[in-house]
Amino acid sequence: MKAWKQTLVVLLAASLLAGCGLWTRDTAEPPAPLPDFEPEVEPQGLWSSNTGAGSDGQYLQLSPFVGSESVVAVDARGRVSAHALEGGDRLWRVDLNESITAGVSGGGERIMVGTGKGHAIALSLETGEELWRRTLTSEVKGISRVEQGALVFRTNDGRLHALDARTGETGWTAGRTTPALSLRGAGAPLMLSGRVAAGFDNGRVVMFGLGRGNVLWEATVSTPSGRSELERMADVDGELAVADGVLYAAGYQGQVMALSLSDGRVLWQRDLSSYRGVSVAGQMLFVTDSEGHVWALDRRNGATLWQQDQLRLRNVTLPVILDQYVVVGDYEGYLHWISPEDGALVGRARGDRQGIMGVPQVRDGVMYTLGRGGRLSAFTLPSEE
Repeated sequence: MKAWKQTLVVLLAASLLAGCGLWTRDTAEPPAPLPDFEPEVEPQGLWSSNTGAGSDGQYLQLSPFVGSESVVAVDARGRVSAHALEGGDRLWRVDLNESITAGVSGGGERIMVGTGKGHAIALSLETGEELWRRTLTSEVKGISRVEQGALVFRTNDGRLHALDARTGETGWTAGRTTPALSLRGAGAPLMLSGRVAAGFDNGRVVMFGLGRGNVLWEATVSTPSGRSELERMADVDGELAVADGVLYAAGYQGQVMALSLSDGRVLWQRDLSSYRGVSVAGQMLFVTDSEGHVWALDRRNGATLWQQDQLRLRNVTLPVILDQYVVVGDYEGYLHWISPEDGALVGRARGDRQGIMGVPQVRDGVMYTLGRGGRLSAFTLPSEE
């Protein structure tokens, strides 16, 4: 309970709070107005379905899970539903009767969610039947994908819990000390072959062995500095990315960094604050900074390729790649298509009017988004004839 009280329910930074629509002081800078532009592409909404209460007014970054035949969503009240990839028809729905704080993740024939009571729950992807439930040490904040029959849950007390995906049995537990104040949320641990990488609230990224939880290397991405606890927040909460033997990470009030996957050696670094993390496509690294600006960096050296600042303070999501375009969501539920060449806005669609918080998921040319109001939507770009 103490850890929960000490963790910020919303980010204590005026820029983010303004973007979320949760900052009411007259002195706060408002979010940028919806920008005008000449559209070059016309995104198409394939279908949309109501999945429940969404984040239920809480600061939760719930994302859908896309399987081979269905996409699964969860709401904050514990309602989990699977929908057909084509058409969005609901295939099944279960009510766990418990507050959900992380998910959906999974792999194979299983999906996983985490709860505010520290429960790790596995369900059948085909039917929604509960397969197992384990009690962890505190509220679940992030869940990895399944790798080599295992997955890792990140809890609010700064711990990782490696569980057997089939049985739920605990393999190992490891972690780092949580500061007095930290951002609300955590990125999913990144599963690699025989390893798992995770960011922590002390500004560090740690690589563990998947089998025993032994530390392989550790690197500082964001160094706490300043007199107050607020100024010293240095969380690595966003998504990590890997490509060609390099791990990419970003820290709040810290840096974007490229690290050698083998030993954690710093390949390059640059000052850029982000709580969303990073994504990779080709030779480009995409980052949404703490003020909602979208950046494209040369992932070989960190040099700026372009910056899109027209979405400032709109609580912009992690960039994802759909076809050849960069796509982000915002606090009003708009999805913005961005040219990867120069960062120009080229298209727009709208999903959940209460906003997009979780990471959009892409499969086979279709993007699936889950909004704060519980609306699950599918978008694509019509093929050119």
